Amino acid sequence: MRFRLAIPAILLLTALAAGCVYVPPVTQGNYLKQSDLKQLKVGMTTQQVEYLFGKPALPDPFEKNVWRYVYYYKPNAHRQAYVYRLTVYFKNGKVIRFTTSKPIDQAPT
Repeated sequence: MRFRLAIPAILLLTALAAGCVYVPPVTQGNYLKQSDLKQLKVGMTTQQVEYLFGKPALPDPFEKNVWRYVYYYKPNAHRQAYVYRLTVYFKNGKVIRFTTSKPIDQAPT
């Protein structure tokens, strides 16, 4: 009699525990901060940009004068992912312009 009740109880507890899995936040790419982005100016050298943001995680072998930084953040399995892009264009080793996908200050902390 004990075993007849134990098996359904174990199955029920297993099913309930399956939904209690911790999913850590996922962060990939170059971490982009608003304070660093405010320091980025036209005319900076490649060394200065590299000091601010590091080397791009995925360098483009076809466009040496364009650096693309991508930051991906997913807080957990139940919330949407955030993707931020920064593209820096160089000419003769100096920044001529840069673009961002959206304001970096909207990033979750």
